[in-house]
Amino acid sequence: MMLVAVVALALVVMTWVGYPLVAALVASGRPPLSFGAPPHASDRAVTVVLATRESPRVVVDRVHDLLASTQPRHLLDVVVAVDVASPYALADYGAVLPTDVRVVAGDAPGGKATTLNAGVRAASTEILVFADSAQRFAPAAIPELAHFLSNCDLGAVSGAYQTQDATGSPLLRGFWWLETRIRRAEARIHSLVAVTGAIYAIRKSLWRPLPPDLICDDLYVPLHVAAGGYRVGFCETAIASDVRTFDRRQEFSRKVRTLTGMLQVCGWCPWVLSPLANPLWLQFVFHKLLRLATPYLLLVGLSAGGWVLAQRGLGAEVAIALSLLGIAVFAGPGAWAISLQAAPIVATFNAIRGRWSVWSMPAGQERPIPH
Repeated sequence: MMLVAVVALALVVMTWVGYPLVAALVASGRPPLSFGAPPHASDRAVTVVLATRESPRVVVDRVHDLLASTQPRHLLDVVVAVDVASPYALADYGAVLPTDVRVVAGDAPGGKATTLNAGVRAASTEILVFADSAQRFAPAAIPELAHFLSNCDLGAVSGAYQTQDATGSPLLRGFWWLETRIRRAEARIHSLVAVTGAIYAIRKSLWRPLPPDLICDDLYVPLHVAAGGYRVGFCETAIASDVRTFDRRQEFSRKVRTLTGMLQVCGWCPWVLSPLANPLWLQFVFHKLLRLATPYLLLVGLSAGGWVLAQRGLGAEVAIALSLLGIAVFAGPGAWAISLQAAPIVATFNAIRGRWSVWSMPAGQERPIPH
C-alpha cells in the first residue's frame, strides 16, 4: 500500500511541478523558430472568423475592435458567423455592421463547432484568425499571428489570453502563470497541445470540419494539425484581453466544460491516446490527462498512506491531520482548490453518460481557462 501511495502522489507532483520544470529545461536547449522582427502590419491577407450568438450591439463593438487592427484594411476580411440558436436575425447584424463585413448563418443543429464550420467556408483567405465576442485584441495581434504562419513548419499558432480580473482567485492566476510557461516550453520543443480559443490562427488548407456538438475546438484543432505533420506555435505578443470578472461557480462550470470536452476528444478520436499516432502524446498525457486524474490520484495516495499509518497505530494522528487539512482547504483559496479538483469528477460523469451538451451558460460568459 505504501508503494501505491508513493506512486500516486509522485504522479501528482510530476504533473504539476516535474513536467513544467522538465519541459522548460528541454526547451532551453532547443533553438527558437526563425522569424524576423514582428511586422507592424502583415502583407498577407487574413480572414477573422467571429462565431457568435451575442446581440448585434455586442458584435458591432467587437468588429470595430478587429477593424482597428494594424493589419491593412484591404488585407483584412471579417466574417461574422451567427449561431442558429441566436435569438437575433441575420438582418439585425447586417443593419449595424460595416457593409464589407460578411454575416453568415451557422450550420444546423447549432453550437460553436457548426457555426465555426460555416464561418470557415465563407472565408476568402488562406490564413484564418478565430476570435470570440467578449475579448479585445491588441492592435498588432492579427498581423503577428499571420507573421508566425510565414514559417512553413507551422500550421497553427495560438495567441495569449490576458485577464485584468484583479478580484480573481490567486490560485486561478497561478494557473494562468503556470499555463503560459508550459505553453512557451511546449511551443519551443515542438507544439502546443491546446490553443487559446479566444485567439488563434490556422492555415485554411489544414482546417477539418468540426463534428457537431464538439466542445473544445481549441484542443481538437491543434491535435489534428500536429498529426498532419505541422507544428503549433505560441505568439505571446498576440494578446486577447478580457476585463470581465467571474465567481467560483462560473469558473467551476467552465472547468467542467473544458474537461468534459477533453474526454469527448479522447472518445471521438481515440488515436490521441496512442503514442504511435499522436505526435504530442507525451505532452497530452502530462499536460492534460494527468491533470484530469489529479483528484483520483490524490484520493488513492492519501487513502493508501492513511491506511499504512493507521496500521502502524497512528490512526488518531491521521484523523486529526486530515481534519486540520480539511479546515485549511475549505477556507479561503482552498475552496477554489476543492472546486477545481471537483470539476474533473463531474466531467468524468458527463463523459460516462455521454452528456456533451454543456454549453449551458448565458451568452457572453464564456472565457478560456486552463485545461
